[in-house]
Amino acid sequence: MDLGITTPPSPYEPAPEPPRDPFRFRASVARPGDTLLLCSGGLADPLRGEPALAEHLTDRWLKGPAPGLAAFLADIQVRVKGYADDRTAAAVWEA
Repeated sequence: MDLGITTPPSPYEPAPEPPRDPFRFRASVARPGDTLLLCSGGLADPLRGEPALAEHLTDRWLKGPAPGLAAFLADIQVRVKGYADDRTAAAVWEA
């Protein structure tokens, strides 16, 4: 009978190393109108997989000044079918 009780790791065996993703670095010069968006996989995956989301954010953020906090949060929480993960994002607008 399996009770679903897990056993703790052995203190005599080394812990497995976590998988490492390669660090990506890119330098570029910001121009007026550019936006730097740093985001978790919850937003990066839909941006890669759904071009319509990238187009939506481009339309929202290209015109006018940077959005306020409420508008920014509403923009990054746009529903995309199949992507319900938590989204963490920080954006910097070049003025």
